[in-house]
Amino acid sequence: MPSLLRGVPEMTGAEVLIESLRVNGVRHVFGIPSTHTLEFYRALGQTTGIQHVTTSHEQGAAFMADGYARATGRPGVCMVTTGPGVTNAATAIAEAYSDSIPVLCITSHIPSEDIGRGRGHSHELRSQERVLEGITDRSELILSPDRIPDVVHDAFRRFRTGRPRPICLAIPIDVQEMATRVVVRPPPEDGPPSADEDVLRQAVAILESAERPGMLVGGGAMACAREVARMADRIDAPVVTTLNGKGIIPTGHDLAASLAFYRSAARFLEECDAVLAVGTEISPADFWIGPLRLGGKLIQVDIDPGQIGVNHPVDLAVVGDARAAVTFMEGASRPASRQGRRRAAGVRAAAGEEAAELGRPYRPWVSALRQAMPDESILSLDVAMVAGFGAFPFYDLPGPRTWINPSGLATLGYALPAAIGAKIARPELAVAALVGDGGFMFTMSELMVAAQHRLPIPFVIWNDRAFGEIDRLMRERGFEPMATELHVPDLATLAAAYGAAYARADEPEDLAAAVESALIADCPTLVEVPAWS
Repeated sequence: MPSLLRGVPEMTGAEVLIESLRVNGVRHVFGIPSTHTLEFYRALGQTTGIQHVTTSHEQGAAFMADGYARATGRPGVCMVTTGPGVTNAATAIAEAYSDSIPVLCITSHIPSEDIGRGRGHSHELRSQERVLEGITDRSELILSPDRIPDVVHDAFRRFRTGRPRPICLAIPIDVQEMATRVVVRPPPEDGPPSADEDVLRQAVAILESAERPGMLVGGGAMACAREVARMADRIDAPVVTTLNGKGIIPTGHDLAASLAFYRSAARFLEECDAVLAVGTEISPADFWIGPLRLGGKLIQVDIDPGQIGVNHPVDLAVVGDARAAVTFMEGASRPASRQGRRRAAGVRAAAGEEAAELGRPYRPWVSALRQAMPDESILSLDVAMVAGFGAFPFYDLPGPRTWINPSGLATLGYALPAAIGAKIARPELAVAALVGDGGFMFTMSELMVAAQHRLPIPFVIWNDRAFGEIDRLMRERGFEPMATELHVPDLATLAAAYGAAYARADEPEDLAAAVESALIADCPTLVEVPAWS
C-alpha cells in the first residue's frame, strides 16, 4: 500500500462522501431515505456535525436546499434516491439552475454494472444522466469510491469560482458499499477569477465620460451589495435591480430607482448614455414588457463569459468576479455629480404609479406584513398575484439575502419549503412566506417539516380560491375563465392536523397581529387572508 495511505482508515464509499461533505462545511442535508440510499444514511448516522432534515417529498428537499443557499450564499444540499427521487426533485433543481443557485444534489443509482442496460431494476430510469443533464451545471456518475473526494472537492470549487448552478453527484449502490482507503480533501481555497484591469479601466473611462449613467444589478451581485452602493454613489448613478437583485441596494437608498420590469425603469435605462450591468443576464424574465433596447453603451460584468451579450449587444465585456470588478472601478473612478438622486426619484415615482394600477388591492396587506416583520428578516415568495403586484413593488428590503423568490423558472410551490430551508439556515432571523392558495397546495405537505422542527414561520396564504393570475389573464384576453377555480381545504382544520397554529386575517391589521404572534410561537402558523370575501 502506498506510504501516503498509511494510517488512513478504511471507509466505504458512502462514508467517504459524508466525510467529504462535512469537511466542506455542510451542516444540513435535506432528503428522504430510500432502499438505494441506506449506506448514505448509515454514514450520516455515524457523523457528528451534519443534521439531516427529513422532508415529505424530494421536490421539497431540493426547494429547501435552494432556500438554504439563497439565505446564506453557501451551497444547499439535498439527498434523493435513484429514479423517482431524481424526477421528483427535478423541478426544484431546474429552478435553482435558472436562478443560479448553488445546490448540491446527491443521488444514488442502480448497480454500476447494469447502468444503461435496461434490465428493469427498481427505480431504474432509461437514462438518469440525461434527465439531469439539462437542469444542472454538471452531473457526475461516480463509479469508484476512490474518486469521491476529488469529485466533491471539484463541486465545491466550481461553486466558489464560477456561476453557482446546481451540481448532481450520483453514486451507485454497490459503490456506496465498496471499501477504500483514500484521503478526504480539504475545502478548496480557489477564489473567483478577477477581470482584466485594462478592461476595467476602459469601463471606468466610459462611465466617467457619461452624462447620464445608470446601473442594472442582478442576483449575481448579491455578494457585493456594499460595493454596488459605493459605486453608485461614486458615479452618481441610479440603480435598477432585477427581481433576483432586489435588496442589493436598500429600498431607502437615494439612488435606488426601481425594479427592472416596470416600463419606467426600462425607459430610464434606454435613455442612459452608459449602463453598468452587474451580475444579470438582462433576460426576458427581467423585463416583462419586452426586450431592452439601450441607446447608450453597455458594460456587462459577469463571471460567466458565455452569458455576456446573449440578450443584448455589449460594448465592453467584463468577465470576472463582480465584487472585485466593482471594487476596482469604484476605487478608480473620480466622484462626480450627475443629478443621480433627482433621476432616481423620477424613476421611483413613475414606477410607483405603474405599480399602483394592479397593486392597489394588495398594498395595505403587504404594508401590514412588512410592519410586522423585523427590519432584518427574510421573506420567501411564491408565484402569486399578491407577490407580483403587491410584494414585488411594495415590500421594502434593508439589504441582500432577505428576499427569496423563484424568478427564473417561476415555479409554483416554492415559498413554503424555501422558507423552511432559510429558517434552518438562519435560525436567528425571522422568516415568513407569502403564497397564493394554488402554490400553497403544491407543497403544503412540507408543513410537516416546519411542525416537526417547531419552526415559528408565518405562512401567509392569499386565498382567493383560484389560480387568480390565470383567471385575470383569461379575462384580459376576452374569454370566460375556465379550469381556474380551486377547492381549497379548510385551512384551520389542515393546520390542526399538521400540528400548526392558525389565524384568519380579515383586515390588514389582523394580518400584522397574526404575523407578530406567529414569530414568537413554538410552531408554524397558517395565516389565511380570505381574499374571496
